[in-house]
Amino acid sequence: MAYFSGIQYATNATVVANPGRRESGCDIEIQYVNDQGATRNVILRVTDSTVLRGADGRRVSCASFTAGQRVNASFTDSMSNTAPPMARAYSITRQGTGSGTVGIDIDL
Repeated sequence: MAYFSGIQYATNATVVANPGRRESGCDIEIQYVNDQGATRNVILRVTDSTVLRGADGRRVSCASFTAGQRVNASFTDSMSNTAPPMARAYSITRQGTGSGTVGIDIDL
């Protein structure tokens, strides 16, 4: 977990749930360890500007993310005051099943 100019980065996060598509996008809930070592959940609001990638680097659909997958994600550091909080996702990248992971990219 790291912060940079209002963006949070969660590496090796776990997808908890994918509630599916809304009219304006979809939501993916992840669980990650923050800088203080505490486990947190956040619902990432995926929009048309969010970059979603598979482990091979190709773009994928929101529906392709399932509970238990490992991901790297970047999202806004401002979150809703809900439980779990919600944040706008910039990118979510599935990790590979091999020894390496694909990096995070941001299309702003």
